Amino acid sequence: MLVKKINIVWIKRDIRSQDHIPLMHAEKHGNPYLIIFLFEPDLIRYPDTSLRHLQFQYHSILQLNETLKKYDKEVLIYYSDICSVLNSIMEQYHVEHIYSYQESGIQLSYDRDMLFATYCKQHKIVWHQFQRDGIIRGIKTRQDWDKKWFLTMHSDIVENTYSIHEHFNVVNPFPLPKELKESFSDYSNHFQPAGEAFAYRYLESFVSSRAKNYSKHISKPLESRISCGRISPYLSWGNISIRQAYQYVYTFSKTGKNKFALSNFLTRLKWHCHFIQKFEME
Repeated sequence: MLVKKINIVWIKRDIRSQDHIPLMHAEKHGNPYLIIFLFEPDLIRYPDTSLRHLQFQYHSILQLNETLKKYDKEVLIYYSDICSVLNSIMEQYHVEHIYSYQESGIQLSYDRDMLFATYCKQHKIVWHQFQRDGIIRGIKTRQDWDKKWFLTMHSDIVENTYSIHEHFNVVNPFPLPKELKESFSDYSNHFQPAGEAFAYRYLESFVSSRAKNYSKHISKPLESRISCGRISPYLSWGNISIRQAYQYVYTFSKTGKNKFALSNFLTRLKWHCHFIQKFEME
């Protein structure tokens, strides 16, 4: 009996359907593909993770699944480590390629990726990792980094399209525990709602109204609550890419309205990447 060949897209900090390079490559390859997201017990237990982070991720995935539903696709959620998840998938299918973005995270996530790279070599799986938000892995100096960052920000946004492949079922031996799923579902409506659609709503409301006091209130904790961009969680979990945010705001900055404030905002998008690049290098 022939084992069906498939590919995998591993979603991490890129929970969106557009401007998504791994999903684009999975579509181009032609094999049916799974989209997976892992709630990893080791990372959940780490001190820098909070329930609000996990809730935001979970509800971002739910919204993404609503978008993908019409293509008979969904993000499969696992509660386990990546090697165990792949072992379970390969009991049913032959995995040829895995597509993901590079992740600039803590030592724990870096060690996990190094371990998984070895796993892929051992199992003859090709793991394609793509640059995220202008962060360049492996460079020794930031010479010309600014120029490369601007080139990335002004390059074409990926317009993802999706085909409907033959549906296939996957046994998931690592579902979210009931108690954890309940805690993820109990997401207060006082928090910013998660997901790709809300990322654009907050960005639109910023450029149309809040931006007028952005520069004036940026150093004032109370006032800045009603004049800042409010897109940090959407950038952190990739509901929107830095490039999407940059080009959206850049277009409005050329109209003349709140030009100075929007220019300041664009500078801070660059600072965001500057410090992650510094973190990545160190």
